[in-house]
Amino acid sequence: MTSYPIAAGTNAAHDKTLVASTVDTVTFAAQVEQIKIWTDGTAAVYFTVDGTTPTVSGSHCFKIPATVLSETVNVQTMAPTVKLVSAGTPVYSVGVAP
Repeated sequence: MTSYPIAAGTNAAHDKTLVASTVDTVTFAAQVEQIKIWTDGTAAVYFTVDGTTPTVSGSHCFKIPATVLSETVNVQTMAPTVKLVSAGTPVYSVGVAP
């Protein structure tokens, strides 16, 4: 598991590579209303925005299918924690939605 903080005043954690079946965590230090996750489309990515742990094909997760390149999600917490997992090794970025 790797953690990436996004400090207040910065927008994103870019070009991170998931390790198969290993959860990465991206934590925002500032309040945001929407986040956007970009992937390279090589494998499906499952994620949560409430700090809970995602699982591959988990019914409590959002999913970005393989070949889909991004997803925008509204968040309900002051400084959201995004957790991501995949069965593959896609490259991803997480940031404040434009």
